[in-house]
Parts: sequence; C-alpha cells; structure tokens
Amino acid sequence: MIEQPAQIHHSYLRLIGTMALWGGVPVVMKVTLSGLDPATFNFFRYLLALTILFPLLKYNRVPRIPARVKVYLMLLGACTLFPYSELFLIGLEHTSAATAGLLNGLTPVIVLLLGLLLRMERPTWRIIVGMLVSYAGVYYFISTGQPATGTTHGDIYGIFLVSLAVIAFSVFSLSNSKHNRNYPSLVVTTYVFLGTFLAFIPATIWDWWTQPAQHVGMANVAGILYMAVPASVIGYLWFSHGARALGAYKSGLFLNLVPVFAVGFSILFLQERLASRQWLGVLVILAGIVWTSIARSPPAAGSAESTDEIKQS
Repeated sequence: MIEQPAQIHHSYLRLIGTMALWGGVPVVMKVTLSGLDPATFNFFRYLLALTILFPLLKYNRVPRIPARVKVYLMLLGACTLFPYSELFLIGLEHTSAATAGLLNGLTPVIVLLLGLLLRMERPTWRIIVGMLVSYAGVYYFISTGQPATGTTHGDIYGIFLVSLAVIAFSVFSLSNSKHNRNYPSLVVTTYVFLGTFLAFIPATIWDWWTQPAQHVGMANVAGILYMAVPASVIGYLWFSHGARALGAYKSGLFLNLVPVFAVGFSILFLQERLASRQWLGVLVILAGIVWTSIARSPPAAGSAESTDEIKQS
C-alpha cells in the first residue's frame, strides 16, 4: 500500500509528537518515581493504558486478527517492552536524564545493525548517512558543556542498565515492523501492552512480597498518568503509525529528537539553561532527519518492490 503525501506528512507530525512525549519521560520520572519501585510503577502504568486501549478496540470495531498474531504480539511485549520499561527506570535511578537521553539516541544505530545482521531490511546509503549525521548531533549535543539535566558519566551501573533497555526497545522497533504494516496500530499496541502487563504481574508480586510497604503519593499518581496516557497509549500508537508508513529505519531515526526535547522541557519547566554550543547539536540532528526523510524507503532484503516488509526466516 502506497502512502499518500498528506499521510506521510501526518506520519512525520505524529513521530515528532511522539518524541516530544517521550522526551518528557526522563524529566517526569526524576520528579515522580521517588518512593515507588519500577515494577509497581510499570504495573499500574500498563494496567491504566489497557483500560483505555481495550474499550477503544471495541469502539473502533477493528478487524479480528489471528490468535497466533495475538500470541506473537504478547510475547513481543513480554520479551522487549517489559525489560525496556523495567531496566530504563532502574537505570534512571542511577544516572542522569541527559545520559539516558544520549543512550536513547543510539536506538536508530542499533536498529540498523540488527537489521543488517538479520537481513530484515536493507537501508539505502542516504538513510545510513542521515542516521550517522543525526547520531553525531546527539553525541555532540550531550557531550558539549554540562547538559541541563546534570549529566554525570561516572555511574557505570546506570549506563549499563539503560543501554540494555535501549537494545530491548531496538529489538521491539524492528520486530514490530511487519505487523504494523499488516494490522491497525491500535490492535498491535493493545496486544503488545497486554503481554508487557502480564510480564509485570509476577515482578510486581515479588516486589510487594520482598520490599517494605510503599506509599503512593500524588506525584507518583501524576507520573503513572503521564506514562500511561501520553507516553504509552498516544505515543506508541503514533510511533506504530509512523513505523507502518515510513519503515523501521526512518521512524527510528526520529528517536534522536528525544534528548533534544528532554533538555528543552528541563529548560521550560525546571528553569535549566542550555549551553550555547549545544544548539549546534540540535541543528545537526534536524539536518540528519531531514536528509533521511526525503530519501526513498529502503527495500526489504530479497524484494525489489516492498519497502518495509520483513522477510520471515
């Protein structure tokens, strides 16, 4: 199915909006996660998201999908979004939001390497160049001066956990590509979240059994609401739509905007200041995205016509 220009433009806008929502995550988490362990936080996050998604499924009368696809999507959520959500929040407790933003900028590169290794998609040279240019902007952006969120590079444990989380999300982004092309984004997101939520049940029970009683304050509730609705339901629906329209590489490239939005929100809401030279990094990131966005979609390995179809092994 060939996307019309207007639909492509809407996909770009949705992806930019998603990056803005996800860019707010490190800032929100630093403020609201205190006093609540990551498993409990994510349990309520996905529970609330599912109470929104399943009524939307019924209201929109989406077509039924095969049971095997539902099982695949649930396993995908349990094996990728579960470790991503858990490891990212634990890592964020041990490192800065800016460092986590830098590591999130590695996602497009990891998606590219995984795709090449598994021969799932074959990127054009234009996409590769744009991706590398954009990542160079991420690196310069974070490494120039002292980022607004207070980066410290000495906490190896936090960096290690966030890196594992980013790898898990990269696997999700690439593995999710085919089903985003074949099924509505709402269906894909709902069953991926269902699998993620089910994986968090035993983790949460274990935490409740082994950890002291936790107090849920208003800040925790606000954080859960943000992560469940804007960052999860809206963000993942928009990201799935973008991945379906543009492919894993182009949509993944927009993740380089996450650290830009994260620092921007810290300036807006926390009155932090951005180093003047970091604006050059912003321009380099945008240049890489624009360069890649006007490129043709990469053909799937083994196919000259399909743009994003993943070949089954």
